[in-house]
Amino acid sequence: MKARKRFFRRLSRYTKGWLLTDPLLFAKKDAAYPDNPEDIIMKMNKLMVKKEYFRNPDLTIEQLCRETNTNRSYLSRSIHRMYGTNFCEWVNLFRIEAAKRRISEMSDNRIDLEDLAMECGFNSIRSFSRVFRARESCTPRQFFYKERQGKDHTKYL
Repeated sequence: MKARKRFFRRLSRYTKGWLLTDPLLFAKKDAAYPDNPEDIIMKMNKLMVKKEYFRNPDLTIEQLCRETNTNRSYLSRSIHRMYGTNFCEWVNLFRIEAAKRRISEMSDNRIDLEDLAMECGFNSIRSFSRVFRARESCTPRQFFYKERQGKDHTKYL
């Protein structure tokens, strides 16, 4: 009995009384577990656009979670609920939109797919073309020529 009392006295001295009495120990952490998936997706979308994480070809869900102090499984589940896709496809949405924006901004009549793919965060031209075709139903080069025809047509109107 004395040993037990001594143990609790020593424990309370080291913990300064916060062991079971501090309500913050039992509170849900809002940064890691928001109430609904829309909150975390909106936060991630803003960060992806603002800091352009998608341009990193080696981006993983763990890196993004560490950067934003979020739980990996919760982020993955939220992406699946909101978009119906996985993390890789979600990141590729940003990459394809960046590629389309870059193609429409090009002023010359030549396109370098390798530079465009690397600039948007893809590892190779092959994966860039495959993802672009699946998303836009045309290759990047076809999209480039469609954009050129549209700009040339509006120039004469």
